[in-house]
Order: sequence, then C-alpha cells, then structure tokens
Amino acid sequence: MHKKSTEVLSSARSSSDVGNQFSYKRYFINNLDSYHGAYMLKEVSKVLEKNNASTKDTSQSLLGEDIMPVSPPPPEQPFEIIGTVINENLKTIDHVARIIPTAECIPQMLTCGTVILDVSYDREQLRIASEYIKVLKELLEKQAPPPKSSGDPDEPATSGTAGGIGENKKRYLILISTVMTWACTKPLDPDTPEMPFIETDFRKRKPHPNYKMHFDIENEVIGIARKYRYYIGALVVAAGVTYGGKEDVLFYWFQKSWECEPVLPILGRGNNIVPLINVYDLAQIVYNLVLDFPRKLYILAVEQNVTKQREIVKPLGRQVGSGMFKCIPPEDAFLIPELDQRIYDLMTLNLSMEPTFIVETMGLQWVSELTFAENIPVLMKQFKKERGLKPFKIVIYGPPIAGKTTLAKSICEAYGLVYISPETVAQDMLEDLTWRVHHWEVGEIAALGIVSPEEEDLGLADDDDEFGEEDLQEAAKQTLAILQSGRLLNDEEILGYLRQKMLSRDALNRGWVLDGYPTSLIQCAALFEKGEEQDSEAGEETTEEPFDEDVDLYNNVLRKMLPDIVVYLDATDDFICEKAMRQPEGDARLDEETILKRLSEFRAVDTRESTPLNFFDELDIHPLVVNVKDHGDYSMKIAYSAVALRMGRPCRYGKLMALIEAAEKKEKEELETLRAREEKILKQLEAKLKEEREEKMEYWTELYAIMREEEEAALAAAGEPMRNYLVHHIFPTLTPALLEVAKLRPEDPIDFLAEKTFKLNPIGKEFEEKYNLYMQRLSLTKEAAIEKEKQKHLNYEVEEKPVIVESKPSEESHHGLELMYNL
Repeated sequence: MHKKSTEVLSSARSSSDVGNQFSYKRYFINNLDSYHGAYMLKEVSKVLEKNNASTKDTSQSLLGEDIMPVSPPPPEQPFEIIGTVINENLKTIDHVARIIPTAECIPQMLTCGTVILDVSYDREQLRIASEYIKVLKELLEKQAPPPKSSGDPDEPATSGTAGGIGENKKRYLILISTVMTWACTKPLDPDTPEMPFIETDFRKRKPHPNYKMHFDIENEVIGIARKYRYYIGALVVAAGVTYGGKEDVLFYWFQKSWECEPVLPILGRGNNIVPLINVYDLAQIVYNLVLDFPRKLYILAVEQNVTKQREIVKPLGRQVGSGMFKCIPPEDAFLIPELDQRIYDLMTLNLSMEPTFIVETMGLQWVSELTFAENIPVLMKQFKKERGLKPFKIVIYGPPIAGKTTLAKSICEAYGLVYISPETVAQDMLEDLTWRVHHWEVGEIAALGIVSPEEEDLGLADDDDEFGEEDLQEAAKQTLAILQSGRLLNDEEILGYLRQKMLSRDALNRGWVLDGYPTSLIQCAALFEKGEEQDSEAGEETTEEPFDEDVDLYNNVLRKMLPDIVVYLDATDDFICEKAMRQPEGDARLDEETILKRLSEFRAVDTRESTPLNFFDELDIHPLVVNVKDHGDYSMKIAYSAVALRMGRPCRYGKLMALIEAAEKKEKEELETLRAREEKILKQLEAKLKEEREEKMEYWTELYAIMREEEEAALAAAGEPMRNYLVHHIFPTLTPALLEVAKLRPEDPIDFLAEKTFKLNPIGKEFEEKYNLYMQRLSLTKEAAIEKEKQKHLNYEVEEKPVIVESKPSEESHHGLELMYNL
C-alpha cells in the first residue's frame, strides 16, 4: 500500500513538472471564450485529434513468437491546448486541458510549442503580448548559437509543421493583428487610389493613431522572426473586419435589422471600402498555419471581394430589416450607445487589400465565395442560431369578451412580438406607410448636406443601388392613398392587410400574435394559403426528409405563416354575460342585446364540424385550451401563465432585453423603495414606542411618588385616633404613675405602677365607695337641671295662655324635691 501511494505521488509530481516544461505538443490560445478564440479553438482541436491519432498508430507494433518481450515505453505526453479566458467564472471548456489565469499566463506561454496570440480587439492583450515578447527575447538570447547551414546563410530554415514531431526544440508564434495598422497608408499610385495593397507592401504600412501599439507589437514579432529564425517561427496575420456566427463588429447592424429598427444608420455616405473576413475563414487560416508553418513574415487575412460599407448595411436592411436607411455624419456615431471607438474605426476604414498568400499558396477553401450581400441569408441563419433568436407565432381564438385582446397584448409585451388584429391592422399600415413616404421624400442623405464637386467626381454621390425601388415606393403610395381616403374596408381587403402584416419583416423576424382571427374555416384557408409566396428564404431550405404521411401535408398552405401555438379561450355563455356586466369602469361596455347577438354568431360557427380549430388540428397544430372562469382575473394572468409555460423563455435580444431590464430595474427600485419605507416606518414606530415608554416611565415614577405620599398620609390618618386616645386617656394616667415610681422607687416598680395606674384610671375608681356616691350625686344634679328646664318651658306656655287651673303638686315634683333635700 505504501509503495502504491508513493507511485501515485511521484506520478502526480512528475505530471506537474511536465506541465511546467517546454513541450512542442502544447498549444496556447488566449481568450478562448472570445469571438475569435471560440472558432480558432474549434479548428485547432482538429489538429490535436489528428496528431493524437497518428501517435497512437505509430506506437503500436506486432510481436512475433521469437521476439523477446520488452518493457513498454513510458507513455508519451499527449497533444493539449491551454489558454486564458475572459469570463473568470468559466472553469472548463471542451478540448482544453487547462485554463490559465491571465495574471499567470506568461510563464505558461513559454512552455508551449505553439502560441496563438490574438490582439486584434482586446487592448489588455497588447500588454500581455509585449511582456511575453520581452521575456521570449531574453530566453532566446540565452540559447546556444545556431549551427551553420550548408546552404545560403541568409535563407531561413525550411518550413515545417508547427510543433512537428521532428522539431522538438523549435517554437512557433502566430500573432493575430488587425488591418487598422494599415489605416493611414497612402495609396501606392495617387492616380489610381483603388489599387489594392498586398502582403509585400507591409513595410509601407502606416497605422491608425489608435493602433500604434499594435503596429509596434507587429514589428517586434517580425524582428524576432528575422533574428531568431532557427529557434522560432513567427509571423503576423492582419485580419480584416470579421463577421459570421454570433457577430462582433457588425452585431449592431444584424441586431437592429432583425428587430426591424425603423432606419439603419450608415456612417457618412458609406462608400468607404471595408476589408472583410469570415471568422470561419480566419480560423481555417490559423488551422493551416499550425499544420504547415510557412516562410512568411506577414499575411493578409481578407476576402477577395471588395465590399463598401453601404454594400454591408443596405443589403442587410433590405433582406432582413425594414429596408430604410439614414446616412449620418460619422461623428454622430458616438451618439449611438452600442457603437464604441473600435467599431467606429473599423466601419469608417477605407482600405483596399488583396490577399495573395492564402489564395495562391495556401489554397484556402473559402466558406463561401459569394459576396457579403449574396451570403446574408446564411449569415442571418447563423446569427439567429448563435444568439438563440426564435420567432413565436400565436393565434388566440375564443368567444367575445373572453379576454383575447388582453391576453394577446400581455404576450406581445412580455415576448416582444407584433400585435396583429383586424381592428387595428389598417391603422398600423397607415402609420407605417405615412412614415415611409415622408422618409423617401426627405431622403436618406439629408443629414449630410449638399454633395461637394469632389465627391461627385469620386462617384460618392451615386445611388445606383436604389434601382428597383421605384415600383415599391409607388405601390406604397397607392396603398397609403386608399387608407387615407377613409372609406370602409371590406373583408377581402382586411384579410389582405392581415396577410401583408404577417409576412412583413418585423413579424417574420420577431413573431406575432393574431387576435380574434380567423373565425371560420373559409378565413383560415384564405389567410394561410400558399399563393405566390416562397415558403423559405434562400439559405434556409431544410434538408430533412419528411415522413411519407407528411409529404402532402403543407401543399396548400404557406408553412412559414402557420402559428406555433393556437390558444383557445373556453368560457360558458353565463360567464361571458356576467363578465360583460362586471366590466371595470373605463372599459368599453356593450349592452345585453349586442353581447347576446355576438355570442350567438360565434356559437353558430364554432361547432364540432365547422370550428376553425379543425383546420389547425389537421396540420398537427393542436390547440391549447385554457378555461376562463375567474371573474376577478381581468388581466388574464392565469391564461398568460398557461401560454408562457408552453412558449418557454423569451428571446434575449437587445430591445426586449432593454424592456426586461427596465422592468426588472423598476421592480427592484419599487421593492427597495418599499423596503426603505417599511424600515423608515419601523424606525419611526420604534422611536415612538421608545418615547411613549419614556413618558410612561416618567409618569409611573411620578405616580409612584404620589402613591407613596398618599400611602404615608393614609397611614398617618389611620394612626391619628390612636394618638388622640393615647394623649387623652393613657398619658394622663400613665405619666403621674411613672413620676410617682421615679419618686418613691418601690421595690417592685411593676406592681406599684400597675396598682397606681389602676387607681388613677377612671374605670378603676368605680370600685371605690366614695366614687359611687359622687357619681350618684352628679347624676341627680343633671336630672334636676333637666327638670328645671322643663319647668321653665311650662311656665312660659302658661303665661302665653292664661288659664285658671287649680294647682296641685304632682307626685313627680314631690319626688324631685325630696331628692334635692337628701342631697
């Protein structure tokens, strides 16, 4: 066990050491997840598969019976790709052995046999390239002097495979630069300024002011290739404006064309020549250089076709977008947020170049030999695939007042689709044609002013690409005149406008929602009939073979117009009538008679045999049935959730993303405002509670003090009778007794004090004989006084009423006199 763990540790240590050693089988590509890097990685990975397969085949051998078995050789290091990425969160990429942090890439670049360094669009890579070249020079200086060649000493070493098996010690450097290092180069012949530049003219190139660092890096690479030709093969690839796939420089024009922006901007008059190169062709060039490194210092990676800026923008807008353009002053391009300095520099470049090496020597197999304009359908198909752009086509069908319009507008807002309805199609056409006719009258070059004589001599004012648009403009003006007349449109004209709207570029690109139409099988057949329209654009033909049962399925319909989803809002008559009566204030209300009439007309057509849903069922477009039965769901959220679940996530294109981000930002701000308001209210409530608590504590303290005072006063009041009793009854008796005890000092003071107080107590005196006589005398005195008062009262009454009565002493008076005598 210990031996096995030791072997594992030694194996891991050796693998890490190998990773830090130079290997001709290791390839480095910077920014693997960039626009150029992704396509170059895809091509270079083919080299790895090819080399690994050849190594595996050559390592196998047949052992005969007489051959002694030998120990297997140590496994060879496989071919591998390493590189850096822009997205730091990216941990793994297919066909990539290791992802190197940008800060640690230079030491790892020195261990690679082939380095593909792209500095054409990321200025941060210029710094890395400069440091790498500096360190590479120091490393090459330390190597031994090269052996003397038997041939001409001025001739470089023969060309070979980059990282080939026979050249274990030689390095290869491929620098992907930009044609902007030629931007200020003067024409070779002033009399013929359109004469193209070729590779051998690279010594005459003059860079754009913003690309002087690129120019210096190119010269450094060329200097290394000259000075250290025996140790390293290095060359510069000047790439034109790349296009194709998900797009880079031309992304803004592709995106705005797909969104059908009203006008596409042309920087200036658009007659400048822009050198182009398809990104797939650029990756193929790198692949060929890796396979067979040439004896070249400089290569032009541009197309043979000469393409002007207007020949890029105008075909793109006509074939994909709205077909309307506006020439703007070049400096106004910075007013467009999506256009930065790099895009401006490349789109205003005026440079004619002709590739010689990749055509004559390399024999490059072009992705397409067509011009940019002829290749637009294929490019647009690639763009939509790479960007995940898919149009949604939806038909909403159901009884009146079921919520079709509300649901349709909600879907259009959330998914960025075109809203189409028989009630609004004429107004939409009128507004679109009015704007187009006005733009044609003003002209697309109105913002540039008057054409100068010099521009006329150079042919910059020619507008020969407008050929064939006169008929289109004349037809549009006639249609506008009909719509402006104000007359009512018949059913056939409305159907024609609906079909025209559904086949417009805006609807075909982004998708549409058809609200409340068609309502019968006849309208279905007329709306979706094939007619003279082509069912697919050039470059979009499907190669899939249909099933035998589906061969004739779409013979009579225009397939690109067919909806992806048919939504049927199912509601009862009672629900419709009750919902009509509950319409919110501000909404258009219909009287009961009109509602019942429209409902009966709908039910008459929507039978099992004649419903328009049968038309879609026969085309394998089965309807999504949504039951509508909630009176309170005026915004149709329940139905929208069901449809959104079937549709999936919306396309993440620019304009919709801006709306989504704005909505999310607004929702976030509202949520933050709500949270701030809640926190403020909570703080105010806490402060109020604290203040109330402090006030209550102060009140309670005062109340407690008052209660204490009142309690003390109550106790004092409660003790007042006891005090009075002691003062009047106890102390008068006890005090003399105590004084007597203090004076006489008896042997038993307690007994003495008890006897003395008993005698002094009024109650104790009752037991004495004299006290009893005294009390009887006092009682008689009181009775005599009372009797005397009565007698006075009687005498007073007699004086007032003089009545002669014979007076006799009564028994009571006699008894009283006797008592007084005794006293």
